Formats: sequence, structure tokens, C-alpha cells
Amino acid sequence: MALARPFSGSNRWITTIDSHTAGHPTRVVTGGLPPIPGGTVAERCETFRSHYDDLRTFLLHEPRGHSAMVGVVMVESAVADFGAFFLASYKYLEMCGHATIGLAVTLYHLGLIGPDENGKAEFTLEVPAGVIALAVDFDDDRISGVSFDNVPAFVAAESVAVAAPSGEIAADIVYGGNWYAVVPAEAAGVTLEPSGVGRAMEIGAAIKQDLNAKIAEDTVAGVSRPVDSVLFFAESEEAGRLVNRQLVVLESNKFDRSPCGTGTSARLAQLIRRGRLQVGETIRSRNILGVDFEATALADASLPDGRIRPRIRGLAHITGMHGFVLTEGDPLASGFLCR
Repeated sequence: MALARPFSGSNRWITTIDSHTAGHPTRVVTGGLPPIPGGTVAERCETFRSHYDDLRTFLLHEPRGHSAMVGVVMVESAVADFGAFFLASYKYLEMCGHATIGLAVTLYHLGLIGPDENGKAEFTLEVPAGVIALAVDFDDDRISGVSFDNVPAFVAAESVAVAAPSGEIAADIVYGGNWYAVVPAEAAGVTLEPSGVGRAMEIGAAIKQDLNAKIAEDTVAGVSRPVDSVLFFAESEEAGRLVNRQLVVLESNKFDRSPCGTGTSARLAQLIRRGRLQVGETIRSRNILGVDFEATALADASLPDGRIRPRIRGLAHITGMHGFVLTEGDPLASGFLCR
């Protein structure tokens, strides 16, 4: 498709709808991209990675974005109602929970989904990690919640020794759509408050580096993929329900503002593995801003032992609609990030 050029001197025009899910941004591309061929969403994602990665950095890096920005590219799917893949400032994601919730709210804003007679919209979404089912609840014409049944989550390794500034600590390696090192915040010396984010990113980056070096040396049994992020957690209880407060560190300068959908999925798998939670029980997963997701491990007889089907429920809010321009002679056409 030809790119629209509504401004004199511009040679790129890409439109988006932005939202935030419990504080973390999602930027859904609504126009201006070239055709992205492929038989599956994963193949289309690989085509984009191979040929159009400059569009990822153009949209997500400064000066149009920042290190925490996540993008969504919608594509056709042969096996689901919609298809989408996820762009991050440093990489491509197999799955992203907060962005899935943001996409659902954006689809409603675009008029592509709406409530049925029961006040609900249900649809499927193909992402690189697989096909997930979503349900959007409405209160009149307002979305009151978005839930998605994630890809299976499982614990790959337990109590792996890893170096931290506080000394050697133990981490569980868990998959929830992305790979996590799950670490008690107190043991790592991390404070789960906004004022503790800088220190948490420093500690998380060090843990991630040490752990991925061990994985690369093939010294972590059952784990062959590097971890994407480090999840720090602390547990409490409210009204008889477990509250999991957590902070996910992705890079030395990047953390998840939301409670993190795939990270929460990983925590569900870990809690069940350790006998702290039963299938069917619901917990609250809380970010450092005090905003919750609800999370439940669903019974799924089709899954092998040790794997669970997470259901995550949260809410996103539209923050803006944008048209991003690249003008001729821009010396930073692909954007930039500073660590």
C-alpha cells in the first residue's frame, strides 16, 4: 500500500492509537505500513523483523517513543479472528499481556468488536506464541474488564543459584509467554515501590546477566533459552485472597509499569508448583503503582502435567491518536535510545 504524505516534505506517515494498561504503554499501528506477507503471524513477524525493523525503532525509540514503549502490528490470521505481533524497544515479543489488553480496548475504539446481548465480546487472537482467547466485559458502552486465556505456563527450573549484589540468591525459571527469572524481592534487596525502581533495574540487570551466562554455558538443567526479564515479588493477603505485588525488570533501563500479564502467568505456575495456590483460585497481581490484574489458573485437561492455563484480567485506557512523520533530512530517522 502507498504511504500517505499529508505534510509537505514528509516521506513517512504512520498512524497509531495509544493506550496504557495499568500504567504501561501500548501503541497499536492503524495505518501506513507496507504489506507484511507470511502464512502465520510468527512468519509475518519474521518478515517485519527482516525487512522493516527500522519502522519498529522509528515508532518506539526516542524522540517518538521511549525505552518502555511496546507496539502492536495487526495482521491477518488464518486460524483466529485477529492476528497481531508485538514490538518492544529492544526486541520482538512472542506474547505480551498488557499489550493484548490494550489491543482489545483499541479494537473496540475502532468499532471492530462490540458487546453482544450478554454485554460481552469474545474473540480469538493469533500471536507468535500461539492462539489465545479473549473476553471483553461491558458496563453499558464502557469496557469494565478484559480477560485473556494465555498460552500454557510452566516452571522449567527451581532454586537456581544466581549472583546478586546482596549475595547469592535462588531464582526459579518460569515460562508465561516469555521467560522469567522469578526472585523474592526481599532476598534481592529490592523495594517494590516507585522510589525503588532505579535500584531494582540495576539489580535485575545484574541477575539477568549472571543467569543468562549460566544458561549459555548449559549449566541450568531444563533451561536452554535465555530469560527475558527478572520478576521480583512479595506476597500478602487481603480478604482471604493472595496479593502478589511484583516488579518486572526487562533491561537495565526498562521495567514493566503494569503488573505484567506474562509475568503474572509465570507467577501462577510457580505458586501452583510450590503448593501455594490451587487450580481455580484467583489472586491479585499488583504493580508498584497499586493497580491490580486478577489472575486464575484454569483447569485444562489437554495440558501435560506441570503446565497451567493462566487467565489474566485487567483494563486499559486510550491515551491518544497519533500520526508520526519522518521529514526529509532528519538526522535521527531511526530514533535512538540511551541506556
